[in-house]
Amino acid sequence: MHAPTSTADPAAWRSRQRGALYAIFFASGFCGLIYESIWSHYLKLMLGHAAYAQAVVLVVFVGGLALGAWLTGRFSERIRSPILLYAAIEAAVAVGAFSFQRVFEKVSAWAAADLLPAACAAAGPCMASWWLAAALILPAAVLLGATFPLMSAGVIRLGAQPGRGLSLLYFLNSAGAALGVLASGFVLIPMLGLPGTLLVAGGLNVAVAVAAYLAVRPFGREPSGMAAGALESDASAGSLRLLLGVAALTGLSSFIYEVVWIRMLTLVLGAATHAFELMLAPFIMGIALGAWLIRNRIRNSSQALLLLARIQVAMGVLAVATLPLYAGSFEAMSWALRALGRSGESYTLFNLASLGMAAAVMLPAAVCAGMTLPLITAVLLRQGHGERQVGQVYGVNTFGAIAGVLLTVHLLVPQLGLKWSLALGAAIDIVLGLAIWFALERRGPALPRFSWNGRAALAGVAAFSLAWLVALPLVTSLEPNRLASGVFRHGQAHLQADQKVIFHRDGKTATVTVVEGAEGHRGLLTNGKVDGGTYPRGGPLLTPDDHTMVLLGALGPAHHPLARKAAVIGLGTGITSSVLLTSPELVQVDTIEIEPMMVEGARHFLPRNAAVFDDRRSRIVIDDARAHFSRAGTRYDLIVSEPSNPWVSGVAGLFTVEFYDHISSNLAPDGHFVQWLHLYEASPEMVASIVRAYATVFPAFRAYLANDSDVVLVARNDGRLPELQHQALDGMPDMQKHLMRIGIGSAETLAAHDAGRSSAIRLLANTMPSPPNSDYFPYVDQRAAGDRFRRDSARMLFALRTAPVPILDFKAGAPGYAGQVPSAGGYMPKHVRALAGAANGLRYLRGEKLAAADYGSFAEDALHYTALKAWVADCRFPAEEDPAWRAMVRVAASLNGGVSAETARGWWKSVAARCRTALSPVQREWLDLLAATGARDAVASARHADRVLAMDRQLGRDTRAYATLASVAGHGSADRAPRPRRC
Repeated sequence: MHAPTSTADPAAWRSRQRGALYAIFFASGFCGLIYESIWSHYLKLMLGHAAYAQAVVLVVFVGGLALGAWLTGRFSERIRSPILLYAAIEAAVAVGAFSFQRVFEKVSAWAAADLLPAACAAAGPCMASWWLAAALILPAAVLLGATFPLMSAGVIRLGAQPGRGLSLLYFLNSAGAALGVLASGFVLIPMLGLPGTLLVAGGLNVAVAVAAYLAVRPFGREPSGMAAGALESDASAGSLRLLLGVAALTGLSSFIYEVVWIRMLTLVLGAATHAFELMLAPFIMGIALGAWLIRNRIRNSSQALLLLARIQVAMGVLAVATLPLYAGSFEAMSWALRALGRSGESYTLFNLASLGMAAAVMLPAAVCAGMTLPLITAVLLRQGHGERQVGQVYGVNTFGAIAGVLLTVHLLVPQLGLKWSLALGAAIDIVLGLAIWFALERRGPALPRFSWNGRAALAGVAAFSLAWLVALPLVTSLEPNRLASGVFRHGQAHLQADQKVIFHRDGKTATVTVVEGAEGHRGLLTNGKVDGGTYPRGGPLLTPDDHTMVLLGALGPAHHPLARKAAVIGLGTGITSSVLLTSPELVQVDTIEIEPMMVEGARHFLPRNAAVFDDRRSRIVIDDARAHFSRAGTRYDLIVSEPSNPWVSGVAGLFTVEFYDHISSNLAPDGHFVQWLHLYEASPEMVASIVRAYATVFPAFRAYLANDSDVVLVARNDGRLPELQHQALDGMPDMQKHLMRIGIGSAETLAAHDAGRSSAIRLLANTMPSPPNSDYFPYVDQRAAGDRFRRDSARMLFALRTAPVPILDFKAGAPGYAGQVPSAGGYMPKHVRALAGAANGLRYLRGEKLAAADYGSFAEDALHYTALKAWVADCRFPAEEDPAWRAMVRVAASLNGGVSAETARGWWKSVAARCRTALSPVQREWLDLLAATGARDAVASARHADRVLAMDRQLGRDTRAYATLASVAGHGSADRAPRPRRC
């Protein structure tokens, strides 16, 4: 490529250069939003997700952008080759991206081990972590902030019209950023993880740097800069201060809108990571479209200022107009979910629908916001100001954005709520626009005449816009029963008719609601998602959550009764912490909650949770769990993790290998870790990823089913298998009362909630095509929202106890609680209910008198028990090929796993002995097989199952399945492969 030689060549080449630079800046915007997303994720791993930590992330990253733009603007006119410097900066950013993962791992490990425990208080903000975060990304953020002023200077020096040229830069950079948000969230991170996505962004930065260098290198030296006063002589310091103030206030109001819209739309679209990306992309794209639409409208300074005033007013009016649109989005989401199926393909359509709803709310006002900066910079340049003002405008606008976010999160939303916070942002724009308009109107003849720019028109616009500003929020009803509906989960735009909202507040990080239903049932909701439900006034009524919350609080002390210090991750209703506090040995229980408003919501569950507020040993810590453990300096004897569902943005980070390592380092050597998992709205692959992460750090664990949909994992920090201390509960009478309330009246019934050996659960998890969940490869975070939408279930991973053949007992023998569970509540897990059914079914077969409730425990198989009892009484059995023979197998599946080995074997043997002469050879073989599986005899089970499969040529589906499972499990447990049989 050679420099042009003819006099006509330079203009053509400069046009081509500008085109190349526009394309380069599009790619730069794509990379910039990837960095913002990825670096924010990394910093939150260090700082946590608490409101002040999110503010630090914002200040460090966005503040770095603003600082870079401001500093570059001050020296832009002295830079001889801004595009070459731009290329060098892009290359430097790439170098930082390539090394960031390794640097972050080393720095965060050092900080967690040495710096933070020594330099930080146990709770609240920590300056040391802030400075560390700044040291990690502030230099790169400052470099990224310098790119816009440098590129602006480059294209202006190459002959671009200030208005059109800068508008195109804003448009292309913002459009690339919107694409970068979607590409990183939906493509790059799922495929490559955080480190791989950083490498891709770094590689693109290298390409951008090389392309920028090649775009200007043929001319050697770039054209000189445009100094102040080069265009016109009427520039004034007062005009500069005014327009910089407008830029700052516009940034402030725009980010008030963004924060409020995202918080609002979270209640419609859900709080998942993908939902956040779908909300952010339309906002950025609106800014891009605004810059595109304004590119040809900028003429002279007076017209541009009047246009700016009108746009400011229009932006405020359109922002307030989003309130009725938002109110209607609940019905729109309800309709979309009714129209869509719950499949993988439908999830794509769901995301597209969510994107459309977010765009409908955000786009109109965001388009106006995108018009403001090109107008302001063009006005300043046409007034005679130089290149440095481009950087200043960008810098003060970004500083305003920081102020908008901090003000909204920490003051406006908690004090005014979402609706009136939005109205306040709109008021800033409307008043600002009217003030500019009024100032221009006072100039009189200097202002060109338009058909509607007189004072009467100004007064009319002012009256309308201010009335609109006040009236629309007043008439738009955002009633709590709509906001708390959780429409994104269930498709219902309102709460149920029998539910009423008794508490609804917008907190710093979430909207917290308490609803009351029939008979005093109360539910705690976070952003429309139920986080716990119970009957706080007590009584006989229960919920599935009661079982989960009580077991989470009880299982830790039941395994480690001498624990002195405990921590609970997540307050929720407060019942878990209150149950935990009934352990007399505990002297300290720290309940770590990220959202302050959750504490106020939990007070509506008194008196069930009174201990968490009244017990002197209890302390509620408002902080992120990861951040708290990093600096607490305490080794706990017991940690209970009860966060929200992992599809909620940020929560999946509490289910990673790295977080479990963090937990381990904060546990005493013999400390115990209790982890909650949900099996509803979760695929086997997702739960397997969490189990694999947990087992990486805690390989020996016990799993307990709290109900059919919730699992509690318990592990020791020293690698030994935790053991339930049966006698410990005798010294905890208050805890026994909690357990009795959910139907657990003995240590045997508590032990019966065991879901199977950890080795078997790990084996099942390892068969799933999912990696251990990691901070840097966030498999769960990327998958969980889709699982929720599809209503997947992972119950099969913990269903081994419900197998028709007691395969888990073939090696370990029958558990001690077999035959010791006389009753089970309706919310207990299926296999516990089956234990009670087996005990009462055996009594029925023996002819004992049963109460009505005892019959109910085996009601599902009552007909089969009745048939078998009649056959045994008369020694008249149906032919083994008869469908009625299935009743024998169904009773065996119910009975054998629920009573002791001796009892089960003895009953089947007694039947065989009593009726031997009336049985065919195949029937005798069947009874021997049922006696063998009841005895948990793997060798005998395999032998008799093989004989049944060989002898009985007319097996039905259920009987064949039972015999085959007995054969495979028996041979596997006896450590020998089954011989193939012809069936």
